[in-house]
Amino acid sequence: MGLPRRTSSRRTSARTRAPGASRTTRISSRSSCARAARTALRAALPALAAAASPAPNILFLVADDLGFNDVGFHGSKQIPTPRLDALAADGVDLLNYHTHPVCSPSRASMLSGRHAIHHGIYMPFAQGTAYHLSLEYELLPEALRRLGYETHAVGKWHLGQNTRAALPTGRGFDSFLGYWSGAEDYFAHDCAGAYDFANNETTAWAYDGVYSAYSFTDRAVDVVASASTPYFLYVAWQNVHWPLEVPARYLEPFGHVPAGPRRNVSGMVSALDEAVGNVTGALKARRAYDDAVVVFVSDNGGPTNGDEGTASNNWPLRGGKNTLYEGGTRVVGLLKAPGVAKSSASRAKLHAVDWFPTLYRFAGGGPLVLNPPLAPGDGVDSYDVLARGAPGRDELLLEAHAPGSNDTVHGEALIVGDWKFLRIGTVRPDSEAGWTRPPGQEAHPRSVVDCGAAPEPADANATRRQCVAAPCLFDVAADPCERVDRAVEFPDVLAALDARLDAYRATAVPPVAALGCAPVVVDGAWRPCDDVT
Repeated sequence: MGLPRRTSSRRTSARTRAPGASRTTRISSRSSCARAARTALRAALPALAAAASPAPNILFLVADDLGFNDVGFHGSKQIPTPRLDALAADGVDLLNYHTHPVCSPSRASMLSGRHAIHHGIYMPFAQGTAYHLSLEYELLPEALRRLGYETHAVGKWHLGQNTRAALPTGRGFDSFLGYWSGAEDYFAHDCAGAYDFANNETTAWAYDGVYSAYSFTDRAVDVVASASTPYFLYVAWQNVHWPLEVPARYLEPFGHVPAGPRRNVSGMVSALDEAVGNVTGALKARRAYDDAVVVFVSDNGGPTNGDEGTASNNWPLRGGKNTLYEGGTRVVGLLKAPGVAKSSASRAKLHAVDWFPTLYRFAGGGPLVLNPPLAPGDGVDSYDVLARGAPGRDELLLEAHAPGSNDTVHGEALIVGDWKFLRIGTVRPDSEAGWTRPPGQEAHPRSVVDCGAAPEPADANATRRQCVAAPCLFDVAADPCERVDRAVEFPDVLAALDARLDAYRATAVPPVAALGCAPVVVDGAWRPCDDVT
């Protein structure tokens, strides 16, 4: 877009030959032919190797509401995460990975490759309604099945539950164990008075009273141990979403953390870390770890400062879940895969929508052809960015809306180059407007995000009002913590970003509307939750 950028201190060097220094070498026609043959062979080798290499097993591991700084490899000392740290050491830490600020939209985008502006899911589905991700979209498991993959889903679904076609087994997964709604008791699996735990389409009463992380991890380990190769395994743990529940043994190491939500979250992260370690351990036991593609992400930023009754840690990023501040959309993301540099970090712009085309490429698929095709704002094949260090995209859409539909949503946000346009909408938890260091966290905790001095808002009321009446402009390269609004200083940049958003607004569909709440009865005794928000 030609927007102003900060001056970089990086130097680019190139090898050049001084004028007159060229030299002529006489090459025989035989040598020339041999060199041409060698060149052709070298060009063919990657294709030959790809044809000979088996398709990799792909594991897509999703945490719920995990805080950006609640993992050791991002700097957390309060909550040790040795298994996740080990996974990070075997791959690349995606430091500029973004998603939607709440769960249903991000899950819809991860599996469909479509942005919310096109699938229309901006907010979580209410329990028991007939909302679902549009059935016209082919999902990642369906595409991988065309490549010969087995496909298995475990954990939280939250993409539609009141018709068979919208269930995981109707969207390309060969098997499913988990719950269809958005939040429930971790032990009783109670959702507003109904038991929500299914094995494929049948109510799974045997799991009543069992902590969900145990059930999900056991099933994932079974898939790793028994699935035919290649397989795609999608594991969406409930941790660390409310209600804050965890077996007592995970709380015992956190006596130094103040009792209450923060200690509970600490124990829940520890249980999640153990679960991830059990799954990767199963891969290693089968000697399948090195060749596997493993993704680990959070679905959105963690709720902080008492929002939703919980206390995750995105510090020093601003805000959290349900906001378009970095704390709501810049989340934990990891990739371990053959060809990806170990113990590396990438600051390339990536979004949840990119996983579909990117993992399809890792699976050996050719050009991804979808109907309807992916549109601007949707997923971009980032294989070369992650595996070969190629430059990433320059533009990242976080949220936009069709004219007239901006009254009940998070707002609008777009990042181009170093600049971020941000207008906060009506869905804006006041508790998430600033910067929150959780209870018991050291005064100056380490973080992979460097914002200089600790960001502490002086005026909470002013902070809540910022970016609401008028849009803000942040330099998120120099100021990733969004402390200094540059809108007055750079009005031309603000106007250019607003104009760029017009292109997305023009293609945005209205938010998904209710399709009615009458359930479609499926096999077994499961009954849908009451229609509650």
